[in-house]
Amino acid sequence: MRRLALAPVLVTVAALALAGCAQDFGHGPEGRVTEKSKDGKKFYLVVDPTKEGKKEEKFRVSKYDYHDCNRGSKYPKCIED
Repeated sequence: MRRLALAPVLVTVAALALAGCAQDFGHGPEGRVTEKSKDGKKFYLVVDPTKEGKKEEKFRVSKYDYHDCNRGSKYPKCIED
């Protein structure tokens, strides 16, 4: 009987652990990807913003966004396709 009582608790703990693994780094500025870089398991994109007067910005992205965006592609369109 105790095993049946523990099952919902274990399922809840597993779900919370998996939810904690999701990476959410937010979005960088809109613009064109000019550079990509990796530092160990951290992935970065450098974007030249479309708005005049703003400098290029380097920001962290997920591994999937890093692979989806090539140099010259438009950000954030490259992660939405």
